[in-house]
Amino acid sequence: MLSKNEFKSASRYTKNQSAQKLDIPKLTGIFFIFISLDYLASAFFALGQGKSFYFLISIAIFGMIVSSFVLLRHGKSQEVIYNNSKYATSPKYPLKTFGAIILACATTISAYFGSYGLISSVMLGGSVLLGWYMYYGFDPMVDKIDGYESDKSAQRIMKLLIQANKDISSIKEYAKSINSATIAPLMMEMAEEFERIVKHIESEPNDYDKARKYLVSYLGELKSMSESFAKLDSNEKIQEVQNSFKETLQSSIEKLKKQYEKLIDDDILDLDIKLSVMKKRFKNEE
Repeated sequence: MLSKNEFKSASRYTKNQSAQKLDIPKLTGIFFIFISLDYLASAFFALGQGKSFYFLISIAIFGMIVSSFVLLRHGKSQEVIYNNSKYATSPKYPLKTFGAIILACATTISAYFGSYGLISSVMLGGSVLLGWYMYYGFDPMVDKIDGYESDKSAQRIMKLLIQANKDISSIKEYAKSINSATIAPLMMEMAEEFERIVKHIESEPNDYDKARKYLVSYLGELKSMSESFAKLDSNEKIQEVQNSFKETLQSSIEKLKKQYEKLIDDDILDLDIKLSVMKKRFKNEE
């Protein structure tokens, strides 16, 4: 297993954020806005009366409430990606937790400069912190890293998977945007073959080196070609290279299928060797 230190510089998530359905609070934002606007109005009222100190306090509270909601939105998006990822490390910056602390501090300051004493103000801030935790929770704290061997670099593997998923998603989008009835299905099939290899690496991180060439070099080049074809799809001259591009896609699909089968066969062979070794050990101990 990898140590925690080996994951500190690793990309934080293995899924493309745009591909996820983010459960980000929206109606809650209206509640935050109404509360913050009350302090904004109080700030201008204090300014009109020449009370600069209360103006600054009200502006500060307004900013803290808005900041807490912004942090909540980004924290929730991080959490959704984390929850939908098979392998991921906990957020580098616990944004939801920061937002909870800021809102609790804003509540404490507001109560203290209102009609409450220090202890009561702190208790109100603590109540807000507890309510936040019960409703939104704090940020994930545990790394989901089971399956990586100690001789592998988490940074390399996670960055590879992130980029591969982005490129695959791009190819699928290009396939949907073109009019060719022959090229579009081939582009989609090629993307799905790449996706099979990515999912295999997620399940068997030790096969990273075997598939790296396909997910780094080939995928990047084919994604670039797909992008170029999609941009020129409406141009009549694109017909001149359509057959060549079609042959390239077909060859890529065949190679990807063979590579996937090879990964499976290698894993089966590896398991068979381990079983044979174990049988010999049992036999020698008889």
